[in-house]
Amino acid sequence: MTARLHTIVVLSLLAAQAALAQHDISKVDVVEPGRAVATPLTDTQEKLLEKYEIPELAGARQALGSQLVDGRLPRPLLDFVMKDGPIQQRLSIFEGGLVVVRMTGAGGEIRKKLLIPDDALKAYLGNASASRLELISPHSLLPPEKERRARLRVYGDNGRAVERAYHPAGMLPKSLSDQVMPLQDLLRAVSEDRTVTSTVSGYEPKIGDELVGDDQQIYRVVNITESNGMVELQCLGNPTRMWVSKKEMYNHFIGAAPKKTKDVLTGTSVMSAPSTASRDH
Repeated sequence: MTARLHTIVVLSLLAAQAALAQHDISKVDVVEPGRAVATPLTDTQEKLLEKYEIPELAGARQALGSQLVDGRLPRPLLDFVMKDGPIQQRLSIFEGGLVVVRMTGAGGEIRKKLLIPDDALKAYLGNASASRLELISPHSLLPPEKERRARLRVYGDNGRAVERAYHPAGMLPKSLSDQVMPLQDLLRAVSEDRTVTSTVSGYEPKIGDELVGDDQQIYRVVNITESNGMVELQCLGNPTRMWVSKKEMYNHFIGAAPKKTKDVLTGTSVMSAPSTASRDH
């Protein structure tokens, strides 16, 4: 299986197996305009999503609300960072199966989080472990550069971190490649997902709620038609109105808007939305 196809497989699982609990705006992550919801998929990739699954990751679910463990921050288990010029990607795994992804420099910042089941967590940590990483000599790796670098850091059971930094264009020893490639696939899959990694999925809107759209505008819920599940939203930055099905909200909104916003109806025109929503200018 190619790395790209494996990415599609993982993403298919995230879309198909998501446990999307119904929740209100308080469980939707607050975001500032400028964030992106996901990296785009081609039509071919969208079709592949319907065909493949990975049983080992079945049960991935949303990370809603606080992820504290016994009142404290979860212990870090693994951290993987890649930087190529202005583009930086970071995947972090914490105890309890919390996975956090952050990407910058590719048309907007992307931040994602989800919870993977115990068997999947054990698989990733069994593949990338502190003991295995420590056996790799730093001298066997092409040294990283300031603008092109990668780093894998894994924490042992005693909390001690082992890390290796390298140039992403260099030839990796098989022992390191085997640890890094599944993490790269997971990182890409999470960045492309719009369901289990989005707290807007499963969100139950109420009148007055404010959200940040994928067009970077802030929208307020002004009406909900319960008979067909359609939600009417008013843009606060221009006279645009938008109608979206409740179940499609995650395709059009990144997260909850910051508390303090101001209505400034400027009359600015915007592009029409995809077919799953309609807008009135």
